Amino acid sequence: MKSLTKVFVALLLAVTIAFSGFQTNANADETNADFATPAASPVSITIDVNQTIDQILGLITSKQDFQLVVANQTNDILTRVGAYNSLSNWPLGDVASLEAQFQDWTENGFGYFSFASNYAVGNTGKYFQFGASWPSIGSRKINLCTLNESGNKPAQKCWDAMSNSDDKNLTNSGFTGRAIMAKNNGKVQWAYQIRKQ
Repeated sequence: MKSLTKVFVALLLAVTIAFSGFQTNANADETNADFATPAASPVSITIDVNQTIDQILGLITSKQDFQLVVANQTNDILTRVGAYNSLSNWPLGDVASLEAQFQDWTENGFGYFSFASNYAVGNTGKYFQFGASWPSIGSRKINLCTLNESGNKPAQKCWDAMSNSDDKNLTNSGFTGRAIMAKNNGKVQWAYQIRKQ
């Protein structure tokens, strides 16, 4: 009986280890797999309305290959209300007023990711969508959209519209959004900034 118990415990341990790398995302519309290995949970820093995106990025260190940054320079919470996860999962959640939230990670497995998110600006009825991609073939991409609706579909539409790594600037009735790709000590950053006009 002791040997049967040892076999059962070993089997249980093996199954636990095998499934420990999987993560779920309640806002995900579609998830193929989670290839990202975050350094830790997302980190937030305090910012002010007068800082440029370059100044904000100068406050952030990057230790892994990739970094996603959302800077909220409004008086409202940026609430994540949807996502589209083609490869890997969008790693950031809600972003408090006058904070920048960021996440470092290194890709494992296939070594690429592609996803988008949908954020509501408080209760204003205004939304911004952010897209990011590091494909296995082609070029890295970034996108910014302003589809004023909640849910996963606006994130998917923004993801579908991604075509290049050029800076993006949009306005949405009293708010401005900016999306840029930057480098920090050789690490690639996807940075998004939402400001009150």
